[in-house]
Amino acid sequence: MKRHVGLLVILCILLSACSDTFIYQKSLSQFSERFAKANSYEDMDAMLSLYATGGLEETDLAILETALSFEIGLPIQSISFQELSGAPEESIAYEHEGIEYKASLAPKLRMLVEYADEGQLRSKFSIGRNPKKEWKIITAIPKNKN
Repeated sequence: MKRHVGLLVILCILLSACSDTFIYQKSLSQFSERFAKANSYEDMDAMLSLYATGGLEETDLAILETALSFEIGLPIQSISFQELSGAPEESIAYEHEGIEYKASLAPKLRMLVEYADEGQLRSKFSIGRNPKKEWKIITAIPKNKN
């Protein structure tokens, strides 16, 4: 009995030590493949579908599309995922022109995209999982006014 308890304790420690990038390896690989495909085909609709855009106003969505238009189609060298470090850019909580903004999803991981261009452009995205357990890139949305 003590042996089983000891094994159970060791198993619990090992499971708690596993990082999210390890646990979600398959779904993250699928997400990065969809990102790379949308990018290489310069498919703006497919790229936007990777973002958590629920709650975005039309003007904010247009701004997002404009920003994406500068990167979409650049050749990707690599896509990797990292644990969150607590850096300010990993969370969204700010006010602009009297409107408070928050993250569209709870940040879970950071996605780092390195492009194969002369300038060695790198983009970092905070990603989270929606209620359907799909990975999405987090956007800034206005806080609900209750």
